[in-house]
Amino acid sequence: MQKILSSNRNTFVFFFILSMLFYGNSIKNGFSLDDSYVTVTNYPIKGKNYTPNNTLISKGFKGIGKIWHSHYGYGNGTAYDYRPLVMSMFAIEYGIFGQAPHINHFINVILYAVVVFCLFLFLKKCLAEYPFKESFALISSILFLAHPIHTEVVNNIKCRDELLAMIFMLLGSISLLKFFEIKQPKQLVFSIIFMFLALYCKFTAAIIIVLVPLTLFFFSKINKKQLVYVLLGSFFCFLLYRRSRHVLVTEKEVRNFFHFENPLYTEHVSFYTKVLFALKVFGTYVKLMFFPYPLRFYYGSSIFTTQVNLFDFEVILGVVFVIASSYYCYKYQNKIAFFGLLFFLLSIAPLINFLQPVAGVLGERLCFTASIGFMLFITSILFSFYKTIPNQITTPLFFQKPLSYFTIVLVLSLFYIWNRNSAWESEFSLYEHDAQYSEASGGQNNLLGNKYYELLLSGNTKYTQQFLIEKGLKHYNLAIKDDSTLYSAFNNAGVLYFSYLNKLDVALNYFQRGIINNPTPYPQAYENLGNCYKRKGDFIQAFKNYRIATMQNPKQYKAYTELMNLLISSKRLTPALTIIKEADKQFPKDYIVTSQYANYYLLRGDTLMGIQKLEEAFTISPNKKLAEYLYAKWNERKNIEKTEYYKTQYGLLQQ
Repeated sequence: MQKILSSNRNTFVFFFILSMLFYGNSIKNGFSLDDSYVTVTNYPIKGKNYTPNNTLISKGFKGIGKIWHSHYGYGNGTAYDYRPLVMSMFAIEYGIFGQAPHINHFINVILYAVVVFCLFLFLKKCLAEYPFKESFALISSILFLAHPIHTEVVNNIKCRDELLAMIFMLLGSISLLKFFEIKQPKQLVFSIIFMFLALYCKFTAAIIIVLVPLTLFFFSKINKKQLVYVLLGSFFCFLLYRRSRHVLVTEKEVRNFFHFENPLYTEHVSFYTKVLFALKVFGTYVKLMFFPYPLRFYYGSSIFTTQVNLFDFEVILGVVFVIASSYYCYKYQNKIAFFGLLFFLLSIAPLINFLQPVAGVLGERLCFTASIGFMLFITSILFSFYKTIPNQITTPLFFQKPLSYFTIVLVLSLFYIWNRNSAWESEFSLYEHDAQYSEASGGQNNLLGNKYYELLLSGNTKYTQQFLIEKGLKHYNLAIKDDSTLYSAFNNAGVLYFSYLNKLDVALNYFQRGIINNPTPYPQAYENLGNCYKRKGDFIQAFKNYRIATMQNPKQYKAYTELMNLLISSKRLTPALTIIKEADKQFPKDYIVTSQYANYYLLRGDTLMGIQKLEEAFTISPNKKLAEYLYAKWNERKNIEKTEYYKTQYGLLQQ
């Protein structure tokens, strides 16, 4: 095996083959959780105008300039984060391959292999003075590659940010180690460039400010003064990144947080409770490192409530792990194990919800960096069983104790990862698979309810309409039970009761509760309320709610059309004209708005103006019914030219 890994090229090929072995079956997967943030995930529907869900990415190469001046995440009135390098990469992929999730997944697998290879080089550089650097770096890297907690990072196309940020963080660290070894200024320049690239991939790469000095302190001949310079220089680079971000992106950052994402967003807790909460999150990370089952795409408030006890298993586990591992490092003076432990603790510290709440409370992808430290710690313990640590890795070594246990773990991980990859095939498969582990999760149930709702709208043939309605309502109600502030769950459940079950009073109640629980204007819910009142025959309340919808959102098209219909049908022409003019301003040259203009003039008795507006509507959207009507009207007025024209148009449209 040592001959096979005799060159960096061979080593990379080795890690690439291993990555394909563990994650090759993920390449067949489609789009899944939050992939719409980074690529175009919606497909054209026959007979409907197609608008890509991600307009920046859909522009391909042409969208890159705008990407560097835009936030990363958009949706439901939010605009937040800044990851331009990752978004630019996805724009390039879309420009070359179009809508190709299999290509996106394949690139993720390649990048994962690159991460592991960079980790291998990083560890070799760190352990340059140790004779067993090759064997230690290899075992640690394989252990990292095979840990199931990384399945989210590889399977979730959106997690490209984690992969790229990690690559640049490792390359930056390697360059800095080289600088203090050979004193070449270009290595320092490379290190700074890589640091900025990591930050432009994801803000959490800022942890490099702490990890780089830690690495230099343990594994380079650097004095205290130089260490301070490195720390200050890293912090200055971070501040420069923050400044550049504010200069490049001028739009306001908006991010709404919900109770189901983290109870600390909505509940005021004591300092003691906050400490226990953080310890429980930390203990859960430790548990997942040792025993990564069950894995979930989402955790949230259903798993982490503020009702934390000092004797909760995760709290005890976290405390015992820190005490026991610290004692081990002290007793055996294991420098590498101590470095791994500190690396793990410092990387995970900002994510345990003590300094600030984390959306989702815990995320498997969030411990990607921290897991490096954990793997180093475990490998150090594994190597401590050798009286003489092997300098060279041979194939038979993997079948001898203690590495034989390591081999068994690898095989078990392989099958577990294959199964987890299959669960990530699509959003629907992921939500359904993980529902068994997150029955009380508001976020999980809301997402699954949305998928059943989407299937209902798409007219699928796999499930009956009744099945999808029942499933949708079940999961929306479970979501509301966990988090009553989930206004979209109220609204969508109301639509199901209104559109499919005709339970108008129940639907009204859901829409009203959705409005109450939404801290921002909710024009869609007001429009839905208007629909309910209209069907009930309460036209005054219908008008009131449609009007609120248009005032909250001037682009609420359906509310405008309903308002115009109500006023025209009841022959309230003066207010009708006001609404028509407003709608015409928001939707110029729109067929329905122009047609309502025509109806207004016709009802006023101005037939000529009415016909002219209908002609204008016909130029916007030619159709047989209108051609026939205009033919009849111009025939009545003895206008031979226009009569013949619309007669011809009718004939052409009939073909």
